[in-house]
Amino acid sequence: MGVTAVSLRLTWRAQPRGTVLAIGLTVALAGAAAGTAVSQRWLIDSAGMGTVAGLLSAVALGVAVHIVTLALGRVAGNLRVDLTDRVAATLTEEIVAATANIPDVEHLERAEHLNRLSLLRRGAWSLAWSCWSLAETVCAVASLALSAWLLVEIHPVLLVLVIGTAPVLLAGRRAQRVLGRARDEVAGPARQEAQLHELCIKPEPAKEVWITGAGPEVDRMAGAAWQTVTRREVSARVRGLAWSYLGWSAYLAGLAVAVVVVVDAARQHRASVGDVVLVLSLSRELRSQAAGTIGGLNAVAEAGRIAGHYVWLRGYAATRDRSGGTPPEHLNGGIRLRGVTFCYPGTDIAVLQDVDLDLPAGSTVALVGVNGAGKSTLVKLLCGLYRPHHGVITVDGTPLTDLDPAEWAERCSGVFQDFGKLQLPVRDAVGVGDLGRMHVPGVVATAVERAGAAELVAELPRGLDTQLGHVFGGPDLSHGQWQKLALARALMPERPLLLVLDEPTAAMDPQAEQSLFETFGRQARTASARSGAVTLLVSHRFSTVHMADRIYVLSNGRIVQSGTHAELVTTAGPYATLYATQARAYRTH
Repeated sequence: MGVTAVSLRLTWRAQPRGTVLAIGLTVALAGAAAGTAVSQRWLIDSAGMGTVAGLLSAVALGVAVHIVTLALGRVAGNLRVDLTDRVAATLTEEIVAATANIPDVEHLERAEHLNRLSLLRRGAWSLAWSCWSLAETVCAVASLALSAWLLVEIHPVLLVLVIGTAPVLLAGRRAQRVLGRARDEVAGPARQEAQLHELCIKPEPAKEVWITGAGPEVDRMAGAAWQTVTRREVSARVRGLAWSYLGWSAYLAGLAVAVVVVVDAARQHRASVGDVVLVLSLSRELRSQAAGTIGGLNAVAEAGRIAGHYVWLRGYAATRDRSGGTPPEHLNGGIRLRGVTFCYPGTDIAVLQDVDLDLPAGSTVALVGVNGAGKSTLVKLLCGLYRPHHGVITVDGTPLTDLDPAEWAERCSGVFQDFGKLQLPVRDAVGVGDLGRMHVPGVVATAVERAGAAELVAELPRGLDTQLGHVFGGPDLSHGQWQKLALARALMPERPLLLVLDEPTAAMDPQAEQSLFETFGRQARTASARSGAVTLLVSHRFSTVHMADRIYVLSNGRIVQSGTHAELVTTAGPYATLYATQARAYRTH
């Protein structure tokens, strides 16, 4: 009921007059079945008695009911669908906003959470329709009650025809519960099937799928996942159908009793021929009324099932929401990690263990190590996307957990390995790096120039106003070109406290890489002067981090070495070994 009330409030907010009209039409249609049956009885009885006025009145009532059923029914249906579409869009926006505003990424990486989010997004329309499902159910029950009154008026035993609809309703509810449980259980395989098929239709993975010839195997795996989904759902539907047949069998038994009773009453002149027609007419309408009630209850139950995921999301978001203090405008001491240990959700394997790290204000610090050493995980901890299981991260002595996550996020900037390729106009794709300044004249152009992307933008058909990405008819860029725009986006904030470049030059050639680091070094010094910003360079290329004030070597989730490039390269250890190995590889090639 709570979600239905929310749905009704959103519907009213979307269009008050339309909501009143839709409710009025829904209520008016509730009496249509009884009106049709009454007009038919009246018509038959009036014909038998030869009453012209009765005949005309019966015909007028029948025509009126027919007009209401056909014309107003279509108007009511279309109006309800239109209102539901509007509310579904609002609910989808709320769901996406609630998901996006959770100040970490655990819910986007745990399978059980992703399953619930997937079900919730697909079920937004069911939630939006819930108020009309309830309205239709109430009207169907009211129509059923009116039919019961008309039947009892003829003979009390005819109430058995109405009672016979109860097993139909109970069986329908049981069938819906069986199907609902099945859908929840196969949410994972359904999401897997969608993801596998996307590998074949999205440009980036589709190239590899085509070259490797993996398409048939990917399709087979997706088909297997879909078969798991369909087998489970079909099994649930068959069981539900069995329950439905049991319910309707009980109804048919009641119908047989009702027909025998009314025919016997008519034969003994205790009921008219019109009464027989009314019973036969209502028996048909009772099926529709029972089916409408079942459909409405099933829709309400489906909305309730989706509402469970909706309530979970709101509750989860509330538990993850953290208010806190405001980050400093200028870093004085810096950022420190003490005894930081982290395990990914659902596992007890430490990706980082007892990490101690000093990032002095105004410094440029490099974090190096082989792939899988834990570098990117450490970066996400610093940005507040994860919370350490043990240990503490402080910003000028204040624990990061005591700072407002949204405000800390605004003071962080950078580029991750899996940076976004935003298919927007260039101006927006870069400008979203600082929403407050994206429309200030010259700011985006300056960020583009600082990232070394000015020449790239100048070559585009409409410069900063060029729509990017083939999905919207714009030019597609190479991975390296997309990366330059991502760097420009990272350089949008004017006074960041933490600037992170996680493998920022992975798609660039050595010369472009060197040029970028020199440019970025100047920008880091500017940011340091403005706000005491810490610049963190993350790389597995040891040749690119010599400009850092201090270098930390990460291996198997632990800091194993630290010092300047000059110190580390002359000291026996993993840094010198790996640096020499990479240097030889460069000379060989």
